[in-house]
Amino acid sequence: MSEAIASTSTQAFQPSLSASRIEKTAEQVKVLSARQSEAAAETVQRQAEFSTSRAEFLSDQAQKLENRAETRNPENGLGNRIDVSV
Repeated sequence: MSEAIASTSTQAFQPSLSASRIEKTAEQVKVLSARQSEAAAETVQRQAEFSTSRAEFLSDQAQKLENRAETRNPENGLGNRIDVSV
């Protein structure tokens, strides 16, 4: 008879132990998920900053080329010094 009581008490104890492990695992999953989300957000932020910086650089380069093209005088080109007639 004591064997039946012992096995019953063991069975009654395990579900709470199992529930505790499930809760602990669920909490670890939440923490891991939060860390992954934070890392992904940081990566996206760095990529956005890089893209913004690159766009500003390209815009500056385009402006410099445009200014250079506007100040260039066509009379100073090779077309006035080379006879291209056939």
